[in-house]
Amino acid sequence: MADLNRQLQEYLSQSKEPKGGAARGRHRARRARAPAPAAVFPGPGAPEPDACLPGLTRGQRLVGAALFAALSALCFALSALYAPLLLLYARKFALLWSLGSLFAIASAAVLRGPAKLFAGLRSSPAFAVYLCALGGTLYAALHLHSTALTALGAALQVAVIAVSVVSLVPGGSAGMRFMSGAAAAAIKRTVSGKSLPI
Repeated sequence: MADLNRQLQEYLSQSKEPKGGAARGRHRARRARAPAPAAVFPGPGAPEPDACLPGLTRGQRLVGAALFAALSALCFALSALYAPLLLLYARKFALLWSLGSLFAIASAAVLRGPAKLFAGLRSSPAFAVYLCALGGTLYAALHLHSTALTALGAALQVAVIAVSVVSLVPGGSAGMRFMSGAAAAAIKRTVSGKSLPI
């Protein structure tokens, strides 16, 4: 109540004073003492606190995630250039593919927060296996310079991704077999129904 009375007296004294620098100075000082609205009322615009990235705002996280996503797209595009010559440049393909995956994970980690992203490791063993395969592929390609181990790590990455995709399909592997059979039947009907020009 005393604070309300003091604010009322300040307001009345401002209205009685001539419009000058003193009144404006008091108004600026009071505005500087007021807490920021985001700190008092956290909402969707306020950044979610993360233990690993405590000082980043939401805008900085979006910029960082976009940068990592662009690097990921660049690495995937460069790896696609080596795909036709996979037997000759298997290590370069696997290295670029793994770097693209690493940048994609970094983009998600910056956006969601590393602590929240890696907290899901306990609930998702496939993600942990994928990270191990990714690290092994990068180690084999960059440090060991072994094409066989790099190809093995890349094959493990592809296997984990395939298992994850199959688990997302309704019905699991049975649903995947049904969908692939339906797609094959549709392709056969389309091809056999049309005659090719000679």
